Amino acid sequence: MRAARAITCAAAVAAAFTVLGLAAPAGAEPRSIDLVIGKGTLPADDRLVAVTQGDELTLRLTSDKPVEFHLHGYDIEQKLLPGVTVSRRFLARAAGRFPLEVHGDFPGGEKVIGYLEVRPQ
Repeated sequence: MRAARAITCAAAVAAAFTVLGLAAPAGAEPRSIDLVIGKGTLPADDRLVAVTQGDELTLRLTSDKPVEFHLHGYDIEQKLLPGVTVSRRFLARAAGRFPLEVHGDFPGGEKVIGYLEVRPQ
């Protein structure tokens, strides 16, 4: 009887996590993405980071000058120092296109350097 109750309770908790979006979807793919910011910009090939909703992401951020990096929509902010790589890990829960922005000592002071595109499953 206790075993059946424990299994039922575990199933209910798992279902609640899935309904509330707190659990990673089945088949979530862990991905590590290197973003190297030079002169306040990303190389052309790195300006669009395309992932699938539910992917587990690690952004590895490096800059050649002090900047503050923002990933809008996910409320990720990170101060970067020259030559120091910083990792930020998160689950790509929300689908859409989210700006990658830097703030620093360059003309305009802040600018969009790329986009994270999270495609629905």
